[in-house]
Amino acid sequence: MDRPWGAALWLCLVGGLAQARTFVYVANYNTSTIGVYAERGHGHLVASQSVPTPGGPESIAADARGYVITADSLAHAVSAYRVDPASGRLTRVAVRFERPNANPFSVATSPGGRFVYVANSGDSTVGIYRLHRGPQVLVPAGHVHEAAGASPYSITFAPNGRTAYVANFGNATIGMYRRRPGHAALAPLGIFHEPPGDGPYGLAVGPDGRFLYVADFRTNVILVLAIGPQGRLSLKDRVTEPFDHHPDSLTIDPSGRYLFVANTSANDISIFRIDQADGRLTHVGHVPTEGYPFSLTLDSAARFVFAVNYGNSTISRYRLDRHSGLLAAIGTTPEATDADPYGITALTVPGPAARRSHKTAGSHAQSGRDQKRAAP
Repeated sequence: MDRPWGAALWLCLVGGLAQARTFVYVANYNTSTIGVYAERGHGHLVASQSVPTPGGPESIAADARGYVITADSLAHAVSAYRVDPASGRLTRVAVRFERPNANPFSVATSPGGRFVYVANSGDSTVGIYRLHRGPQVLVPAGHVHEAAGASPYSITFAPNGRTAYVANFGNATIGMYRRRPGHAALAPLGIFHEPPGDGPYGLAVGPDGRFLYVADFRTNVILVLAIGPQGRLSLKDRVTEPFDHHPDSLTIDPSGRYLFVANTSANDISIFRIDQADGRLTHVGHVPTEGYPFSLTLDSAARFVFAVNYGNSTISRYRLDRHSGLLAAIGTTPEATDADPYGITALTVPGPAARRSHKTAGSHAQSGRDQKRAAP
């Protein structure tokens, strides 16, 4: 039985094992490549590989089972790459083509890493795949149809994996879905209409699963939406960013205390403190980036934030103060000239000692017939 790396990772981080490795992956739209980097301490990135993709990757996700997935817009495809846990280098193991003119815009995996979901902005569908180890890594598992012209731009899950949310840029709505544990299919819960809205882009759910945060690109607004017991959304708060900031990508630190927002047109990252009682946001600062930051990611230990800058093909690097949420710039890493990076993701893998420890613990856990691992 395949086991995700998530539990082993946390054993590694909590135990403070020095063997853990963090790798950063960048989707370069113009050169149709993935830039592979190893974090070598203090947030310093060392390039190790440039991997060709089918064409125009707009989004990239690192999966808990040791895969990197891209949404390849120009090729209308989704691709999977196996990660070498020692070096972080990638080997392409699957390419699946979506419908003609699908224009895959973003990709996400379910918590636990068994399923892949692709937001197709061109034909307003969400493609679904099962993620397997073996000869067929990406197995098609159907589609979800958004409204005509909805143009879904992103998808995210609650931490328990039982609800999913799709940002429909074209008609200013959020699609709400329920997912049964261990199943790929998404069952509609309804549509949330932004009040008013004009372009929902990035989505992020806090680690407690109580609130969904939405970056509205056109109206320069961050929405705070409460997630009800059945997964349905209701408006909690509406935070206005300065005019023409155009927020796009969101990420939340693992403690759930801070939200980071990439503001494409302002060339900076906004930092918000999250009220742990009601999910409301308080602005605590911002830091400049290079040109047009399109995507953000954190390493799993919440030490560093990385942002890709589409305008000048660079990666901005920051050290995170976990007590204040503030970011300190620690340098810029250049990508290839005119790479036009759109997406970025980080993956931390445990060292050999942690993997052996996790395998032994798993063997003991499997020995009792009545003990079963919950399906993600």
